[in-house]
Amino acid sequence: MSVSPQAATGKRKPNAEERRRELCDAAIDVLAEEGARGLTHRKVEQRAELPDGTTSSYFPTRSALLRAISERVAELDRAEFISVATDAADTDPPVSTLSLLAEMAMRSASGPALNRSRARYELSLHASRDPEVMGAFTDAIGQFIALSEEAVRLAQPGAALDRQLIEEQAYAVTTFINGVMLRLALGERTVDSAAHLGELLHALVAGIAVIRERAT
Repeated sequence: MSVSPQAATGKRKPNAEERRRELCDAAIDVLAEEGARGLTHRKVEQRAELPDGTTSSYFPTRSALLRAISERVAELDRAEFISVATDAADTDPPVSTLSLLAEMAMRSASGPALNRSRARYELSLHASRDPEVMGAFTDAIGQFIALSEEAVRLAQPGAALDRQLIEEQAYAVTTFINGVMLRLALGERTVDSAAHLGELLHALVAGIAVIRERAT
């Protein structure tokens, strides 16, 4: 009876979905370190230590590769939030959702998350010129906006909130977080901790509520 090379070495051959993730993770690193112009199928293969032609067999075009990277970034962002939320679940008192967003933002300044942040900004620039990538990027943005809206709603328990106020607050929160994350991606730590950023976000939400109340 013949034995496959994988069985002989005890290694399991990755399935198609695992291989796609492996390539996308390598592509995120290439995109972060070399920019959109430096992203090629071959460089992704080299980073993933895979044979020539592997990337193109999964992502035939550059646009398909960039769209897949966008979807992978969004997937990793969701996993990051779940991880942060799980870590915070046992705290006393409970951590607010705005504080969880702050923790996510601060984690973007180091490790694999830093490359993901840098890749995200490369993707945002490219998306304006590529409708397919824009579609995937818009989905990711929509998920973050929905999360921010839920965060600002939960940050104001018992308050009489209207939809327009929540949308204004969430827009301000996402804009502020994006600005902080961009600075972190550039190596500027103008905000020094998740606690500091969380305080700023809560103050931002409260300030907008006060302004709206005075205007009515």
